Amino acid sequence: MTFEGMVWKLYHVFEWITHIMYLNFLWILFTVVGGGMFGFFPATAAMFSVSRKWVIGERDIPIIKAFWGYFKKDFIQTNILGYVLIFIGIFLYFDLKISLKSDLLFFRFLTFTFLIFFILYFVILLYVFPIHAHYKFRVLEYIKYSLIMALAKPLQTIMMVVSFLAIVLIIRFSPILVLFLAGGLISITLTSVSMRSFLK
Repeated sequence: MTFEGMVWKLYHVFEWITHIMYLNFLWILFTVVGGGMFGFFPATAAMFSVSRKWVIGERDIPIIKAFWGYFKKDFIQTNILGYVLIFIGIFLYFDLKISLKSDLLFFRFLTFTFLIFFILYFVILLYVFPIHAHYKFRVLEYIKYSLIMALAKPLQTIMMVVSFLAIVLIIRFSPILVLFLAGGLISITLTSVSMRSFLK
């Protein structure tokens, strides 16, 4: 590789890092602007929508304008979707907690069942925002198609799980990355892997 080629590769790497940091900043900013608990899900959906644009090659879009457009357009739907997912998570958590406290065989079977549901719930969470960025469905359809996609594309699902856990592990060793890279890096990574499923 020539010196000029190395310079260009480094330039593109730093360009991506800068873009991811800016996207992460907008994610945090719009979460706060949206009131925290009501801004998180629209900001996350907007982050994944911008990530999708970049992944499919549209890298010259006006980032803040696009982010604000997605945030505003999907504000109500993504909040409904987010809080439906939270409700499901809380329901599974308390059911699992209750089943773990019993020594009865029936409740042990329930514990195993709820653990499977938790795994499925986790992969739904990984898919739901990439799918929201790529398709236009009703709220519950995003959950349904996230599950279908996760089961239909096991290789991509495993790659998404491994990628997500790797990023989380890195963040555990350097929590400051949450402020600079975490959200943007997760959205770019999950979008890049999931797009392989959508395009086939």
